[in-house]
Amino acid sequence: MTGSLDARAKPIFEHAFELADQQRGPYLDSACGRDSALRTRVEALLAAGDKEDAFLRQPPPDPAADSERIGAHIGPYRLLERIGEGGFGSVFLAEQEAPVRRLVALKIIKLGMDTRAVVARFEHERQALALMDHPNIAKVLDAGATASGRPYFVMELVRGEPITSYCDRANLPIPERLALFTQVCRAVQHAHEKGIIHRDIKPSNILVGEQDGRPFCRIIDFGIAKAVRRSGDALAFTEQRQLVGTPEYMSPEQAAGGADVDTRTDVYSLGVLLYELLAGAPPLDGKRLRSAAFGEMQRIIREVDPPAPSARLLQSRETIAAVASNRHTEPRRLGSIIRGELDWIALRAIEKDRARRYDSPGRFAADIERYLAGQAVEAAPPSAAYRLRKTIARHRIGVSAAALVFVSLVAGLAAALWQARIAAHDRDRARRSEAAAIAARGEAEARRKETEQVAAFQQSQLQGLDPEAMGRRMRERMIASAREGLERAGASPEEIARKQEQLGTLLGEANPTDVALRTLDESIFERALHAAEEQFKDQPLVRARLLQTIAETLKDLGLMERAEAPQREALEIRRRSLGDASSDTIASILGMGSLRLAQSRFAEAEPFYREGLSLARRVLGEDHYVTLGAVNDLGLVLQAQGKRDEAARLLASLLERMRKVLGPDDPQTLQMTNNMGGLMMDSGKPAEAEGYFRDALERRRRVSGEDDVDTLLALNNLALSLEKQNRPREAEAMYREALERSRRARGNDHPDTLLYMSNLGFVLRSLGDLDSAEQLSREALDRRRATLGKDNPDTWQSEHNLGLVLVDRARAAEGEPLLREALAARERQFGVDSEPAGQTRREYARALAALGRRSEAEAILIQEEARSESSPARHRRAVEGLVAFYSSCENAEPGKGWAAKGAQWRARLGQAQAPDGDSHPGPEHR
Repeated sequence: MTGSLDARAKPIFEHAFELADQQRGPYLDSACGRDSALRTRVEALLAAGDKEDAFLRQPPPDPAADSERIGAHIGPYRLLERIGEGGFGSVFLAEQEAPVRRLVALKIIKLGMDTRAVVARFEHERQALALMDHPNIAKVLDAGATASGRPYFVMELVRGEPITSYCDRANLPIPERLALFTQVCRAVQHAHEKGIIHRDIKPSNILVGEQDGRPFCRIIDFGIAKAVRRSGDALAFTEQRQLVGTPEYMSPEQAAGGADVDTRTDVYSLGVLLYELLAGAPPLDGKRLRSAAFGEMQRIIREVDPPAPSARLLQSRETIAAVASNRHTEPRRLGSIIRGELDWIALRAIEKDRARRYDSPGRFAADIERYLAGQAVEAAPPSAAYRLRKTIARHRIGVSAAALVFVSLVAGLAAALWQARIAAHDRDRARRSEAAAIAARGEAEARRKETEQVAAFQQSQLQGLDPEAMGRRMRERMIASAREGLERAGASPEEIARKQEQLGTLLGEANPTDVALRTLDESIFERALHAAEEQFKDQPLVRARLLQTIAETLKDLGLMERAEAPQREALEIRRRSLGDASSDTIASILGMGSLRLAQSRFAEAEPFYREGLSLARRVLGEDHYVTLGAVNDLGLVLQAQGKRDEAARLLASLLERMRKVLGPDDPQTLQMTNNMGGLMMDSGKPAEAEGYFRDALERRRRVSGEDDVDTLLALNNLALSLEKQNRPREAEAMYREALERSRRARGNDHPDTLLYMSNLGFVLRSLGDLDSAEQLSREALDRRRATLGKDNPDTWQSEHNLGLVLVDRARAAEGEPLLREALAARERQFGVDSEPAGQTRREYARALAALGRRSEAEAILIQEEARSESSPARHRRAVEGLVAFYSSCENAEPGKGWAAKGAQWRARLGQAQAPDGDSHPGPEHR
């Protein structure tokens, strides 16, 4: 029987012996079936064969080891010092002696890595590496083999320390860590575009030094990881079945050992690095991974979900003080900074399923840049409310044509607190009444079934569809629409091309598996709506929920008109089936308001918000997050319509509640304090604005530190309020402090630095220091053109400011083209009849008059006066401009009738209402 068993086992053993370990199990399952004796015999033969093979493959003693000691020569390189030890080998500081003399880093790979194949593969790889030319990537210069047969690689010598060590030693706060991290992402993206995947991204392969006093990173070892892998393997293993590499930075697909590894493995490693930069430790415990058996280590990497970075901080309370100190932040504030958007970004990058990760490092970096800019991040949960509030979070309102920014309350961030209170109330009520408890369970079960039905339906609508084709059709339609709109608005070809690129990028990033129907074109929406009507004919509430989802998706895609019908039908069904006193009905009422707000149809949005807010107060309570979100949005709608007094009362009550519920130092409370200051500025009440801005500044300094981004923006806002109260010397000191701190902390080209630079130049102009005003205004313009582009509103503001200074300096010939460009830009941005365009138009006329082109200037000013009649304050400013114009003309050409015209307008000036704001587009506000 044994002979017969061996005869059957032999061919199975011979075939299995040639397979990798991870392939043997499935093969034996198939070859042996249920014959346990045969399986046991084959496994015994394999164990014996592996043991013998491992013995035979033990490397012989290294007879040429002396050639790799310090001072020895390897080709034209002399080894000077061992400077590192890695998974693949040792790194030496070496001196190249020919054909040029220079210091290099020479990495000697461990013996036994198939030297000929390694060097041959590297020669092929080096052709691709030679194409890379990026300042953040160290170059690979040469390759060969030592006398003992060990492959070596010669790299550009990079001085620096691992990125995590540098950030901790320099106590870099979170925003600066993120800025440095985006350098890494952009460099890896460059390599991917050249066809190179790193495969071993970790802190020790990202070295940071300083250039011009600022941190600058360099990535090393590009291409080497791939070159040392055996053909067909995704990564190398030692004889003991240990991974060559760093387990805590290794993607699940890389740890699995398969050949199917793509650029998203680097995205995962970058995500681990970001996690560590935020929380002070990688998501998976390195000690646990190294102490685990090989299979268990693979399982942990592939299956164990780490906590969010903010949660990881709370798990290590004994070290959180040190982690926070390394980030120049108070321990209690660090978690709140990371919680939410940064959690979402990091967790998306380290998704186990690579299809759910960012599909490129560039897209990863773009999401971080969106976070730093205060924009909606792609990694956010697919919540329409979140996206809407982030869209209006940096809502710009004209204060002397400056970009006045308000950040609305993002109600979802506070939802946990209020939801907890509601949940506690519901539990108490349920305990008091068994009937209520049964009803609550029934409602919960109904909602669960509703959710399952909607999800199943959405998934069914995706079956058989080609996501790439759908995304392509949607992208083409959106770009065509954008082109038509831009051409209709008179945009330049360059602006059209730029907008097309932005839209193409946006739509190209859509992932149809994340949210059903998100990238579907219009015909598929129609099909989905028709199918919903048929499938849920007898289930109106399920249909209403699906309609609400489709409406929100259409609105997110910018298809406002298409969102109208499903949004309205969802509301009608819920009113009819549930009545007004239902949280679902309230959500649909506010959804209608949200749609109108997104369309900038503020007067139509107002009644929906008023009704929704009234019902939310009655049904959900004053402190429910839906109620507070409705208060915030109604305040914005009223403010946009010029109903500032009522908006102020609403938002002041909201601020008071936030102070009680969240505390006066909470970031959201401080942001709402800033919003109130901005509203007072918009209402022409700078003294009241000063109180809000000063309170926000004092608390920001205490909570976040002197150099924090929000602290410096609060300092800028306070300076602006002082300038509007004719206190320019105080404003100058604050603008100067903000500029100096921002230069030191963020560099000369950071948008905030340029904001403070522009504002300081503007106030120095009002103080008569035209030399300094011109120097600062010119530098701000040059840097904004270089970093933001010529079509950015901030660039237009700088053109305007420099133009004013040049006209003041009797250099109108230089200032006139700048003011002309700024005027054209403002007319495109705000409209020909807008107040910002009118302000710049008056200054442009002043430049024309200074050039002797008085008839042109007169026509422009009279036209502006006619346009401004509907706004008393603006009309007065227009009349003042005419009076000043005729006075200057009389001085230049006495006796030509200018004085008589001036007298006529001066008489009208006495009848004009005093302005409630500035007479010129002044400093910029955030």
